[in-house]
This record gives sequence, C-alpha cells and structure tokens, in this order.
Amino acid sequence: MTDTQPSLDESRNLRARSAAQTAAEKLSVNPTGIVTYTSRGRVLVVGGEEAQWLAARIEPPLHAEILLTEGSEEAGVPSTSLAGRDLRIEGHLGAFRIELGEKGRHNYQLINVDMVMDLGATPLIDRELPPPGYWHFGREPQDLDAAWLALDGMVGTFEKPRFFDYDASICAHARSGQSGCRRCIDSCPAEAIISIGEQVEVNPNLCQGGGICATVCPTGAMQYAYPGPGDTAERVRLLLRTYLDAGGSDPVVLFVAEGDVGLLPPTPANLLLIVVEELASVGHEQWLAALAWGARCVLLADGGSVPGKAREALRRQIAFTHDLLKGLGYPQDTLRAIACAEVTAQQLPEFPHRTGNDARFAATGQKRELAGLALDHLWEQSQDRPTHFPILPGAPYGRIHVDAEKCTLCMSCTSVCPAKAVSAGDDAPRLVFYEDNCVQCSICASSCPERAITLEARYLADPEQRRQPVVLYEVPPFCCIACGKPFATRRVIDNILDKLAGHAMFQSDRARQRLQMCEDCRVVDAVQDADAMQSGLLFGGHPPKSKNGQS
Repeated sequence: MTDTQPSLDESRNLRARSAAQTAAEKLSVNPTGIVTYTSRGRVLVVGGEEAQWLAARIEPPLHAEILLTEGSEEAGVPSTSLAGRDLRIEGHLGAFRIELGEKGRHNYQLINVDMVMDLGATPLIDRELPPPGYWHFGREPQDLDAAWLALDGMVGTFEKPRFFDYDASICAHARSGQSGCRRCIDSCPAEAIISIGEQVEVNPNLCQGGGICATVCPTGAMQYAYPGPGDTAERVRLLLRTYLDAGGSDPVVLFVAEGDVGLLPPTPANLLLIVVEELASVGHEQWLAALAWGARCVLLADGGSVPGKAREALRRQIAFTHDLLKGLGYPQDTLRAIACAEVTAQQLPEFPHRTGNDARFAATGQKRELAGLALDHLWEQSQDRPTHFPILPGAPYGRIHVDAEKCTLCMSCTSVCPAKAVSAGDDAPRLVFYEDNCVQCSICASSCPERAITLEARYLADPEQRRQPVVLYEVPPFCCIACGKPFATRRVIDNILDKLAGHAMFQSDRARQRLQMCEDCRVVDAVQDADAMQSGLLFGGHPPKSKNGQS
C-alpha cells in the first residue's frame, strides 16, 4: 500500500460518510417565510466633493441626490446641505428616512430614499451589521469604484428568508414590569431586536440571519428558522446514525457556515460536515445532542465571518458548555472552535474513550427538551455520575435561594416566573421550586419586594432530582381569628399590623382584630361595627350617602 492510498479504516469511513451524506440529502426541510424589499432606485449619497463625483456618475434607473456635509454645491445633481443640522437616519432598503434639524422648526427637513451611500469620515449607522441598502465606503478612488459597483442592479423587488421565529409565551424578557433576560437584544450585531414591554420585537427587515439570538435564548422562545432547529437536529442525528450503522468509526461533527465551506482543506474521512447558514445559529443543545448520538468530538469551524458581538456571545456559550462537559467527566476538547485551515487529521483533538451505547432519542426542535435529553444520556454514560456542579454565571441552568429571614411568602415571584420554575403550595403557605425549569432570567429576584431571592448558576445532573419539586420556604398558615380559615402567614399579618399601627382608622382593638380576619369575616365585622361604618372603612374612607345625598 502506498502513502497515497487510504488505509482500511479510512476506506471504511469514506464509504460510511458517503452513505450518511446520501441519507441526509433526502431530508425535507420545513420552509421559512420571506421578507421582501422594494427599491425604486432613489440613492442618497452623503459626503463632500467625493459624493458629488460619485452622484454625477449614477445613471437611470438609479436616481441620485446628495446630502452635502462639506464644500459648496455644484450644478448637475440635486443637493441638500447639512449646514450644521443634527442628522438622524433609520430604515432599510426601500424605506430609509433621514431627518435633518429639529422637528417643528424652520430648519427641519425629511428625506425619503431607497438606499444610502455614505462616504463620510465616520459611518452614519455605526453597527456591525448595518441595514440592507446602506453602505459606508472611504474616499479613495478604489473605494469609490467599489461604491459604484455596490449600487449596480439595486432597483426592483428583492427577497430574503425570514430567519427567525418568536414565541412570546415562553419569553423570559420581562413580566409584570420587571426586567429579566436581554440576551437576544445584547448579542444582535444588526441591532434588530428591541424591548416592547414584556416582549421583544425583531425587525425582519434589519435581521441578517446571524442566529446568535436563538443560540443565547434560554427558553427557546427565539428560534432560528433557516433551517429550523428540529431540521438541523434531525440532520445531525441521521448523519451520525447512518455513518455508525455503515461501519464508520470515531465520527467528528463539524459545523461550518455556508460562506466558509470554501476555506476548508480536504477533510478527514471520519469528519461529518453540517453546513449551516451562520455558525452562531447553532447552540449548546445541538452540540450536546451530537455527542450523545455518538460523535467523539464536535468542532465549530470559524472562518472569521462571525461579527464581534455575536462572537463574544458564542464564546460564552462554548464556555458554559465546557463547564457542563467537565462537570459530567468529559474532556473540554470534546467541543472546540477551530480555524477552518486547522480542520485536518493532524489538527483534530484526540478522541476521548467512550463506553456504553450511543443515544437513540429522537430529534426535537424544543431547545430545553433536546438539551435535557442529551445531558441525561451523557450523565448516564459518565463514570462518576455527579449529582450537581457549578457552571458559568449567566448560563441558563441553576437554582434560586430564598432568605427565610426576609421572605413573607407574598408569592410575587410565582406570578412572574416565565418558565414555571417557582410556584405556590396548593394547601399551605410554601414556595416550591422546579430546578429543571429554571432559566436564570432573574425576574423572580427583581420582582421580590423583600429582596429575598438570589440566583446560583449550577447544573443538577441527576434527572430524578432535577425534576422533583423542592420546598424553598414554608411557614404555618395564619388562620382567621373569627372562622379559623387559613388565609395568610403570620409574617404578613405582623407586617400589616406594624405598618398600620399609627393609622387613625386602626387605633381601636376591634379595628386591629379585623386585620387578623379573612376577607369575608372582615366585611361582616365592619358592617356590624358602627364606628367602622361611620368612618367609611368599607367605602374608601368616605361615609355612605343617603338617598337625599347627605352623608
């Protein structure tokens, strides 16, 4: 056998990989929606002398006008002078809105165009991913040539995929005015996501499909839709299953962005390629599922195309996944980001020895469910089977602690928890916690009037323990002094008595006793109390009026 001939193992792996690729190609993918832009060819060229030079060379069907930021106006192309006015710009291809000056003043001016060619020293839109239809170029001749080419063909109707799906019902952004998770907002390099009260809103015209919003979302409320998470998971599962069933060994799953595939060198025979739209669109649930289904290693091939903000968020996702793997007894090299040029047999990490069976659970598009299935399997195959272990703060797993000295069991936390991790006891004053549901959004802590709740990032690995309810705090109920019905806690009643001690309406013993009654008994007693009726206790502090309007 010569050096150029594959070994027996390589030949077997090549055949297995071919069978896996053939099987994966037959998968159907759920379609996503379409976002449409319409451009009539109106171009605003921003700058000085160079803007006038470029605008003069723009020909129909494009129509140029100039926003002159410096220099004097020249004849030929319609121009507007900035003249020291404030400038605000918003919009996207086909719908840019440029405001000059102060609205309502004589110097105010509104310009509507389809595209903006910015030749200024600093960009008007300072985003890692500016909106479609906006370009910022320098002033050198080669830059101006590139700017002119960028405008070519930009008239008509253009389509792109709707890259995301959003389920507001499980979003952990906010509840009852209390702020929680902002991961998608903070990580979006296109700044396409904003807060709208208790939900977030994605502008589909600004979204560029980076996918990091779905990766960092702790609940799965934000999902990548090109393709959907269930489609991606099924592709990974089928590739691994077919490869292993065909006799392949030591499979490596490599996620790579479609635009970076050309940067890969010839790949080893045991490497299974998962081409995605954007590298940051695939998160820890997909990586862990691949390991559970039999991958010896998961690699993220980085071609340098991930924007900085998304790259940092992806780095944090990798970091807490490393904590999960380490806590379960697996080497951190089981998951790693690697430069495209390093995807060679010599650069691949050594495969950790795996015992036991590969997982057989079905692929699912539900984020928490897929991650839970994968982690449960990896825990079952672990030699140590740890009960729990710490992970990076900010990770979407953990528990809460309740300070018994501060908690009054007001149950504010139970009403705001978006993941149903905290609930009230059915038959007694108690706070019940389900760690399997907790996403560490912190809404419970911010909503607690007593500041009695703190968060702890950790992973409770034992599936049975993780899914069992835990009583965080419990006190005996306070029973109505009239009928004996439980209706509050002793601490709540004591706080009420203390806060109303100086109130004029609660100076008598009977009035103070009324505070220790349930709602029904309180009304009955007040009606029977002439002093209470006279003070207007039941009528908002005002005595009732008679039929003739007299008090």
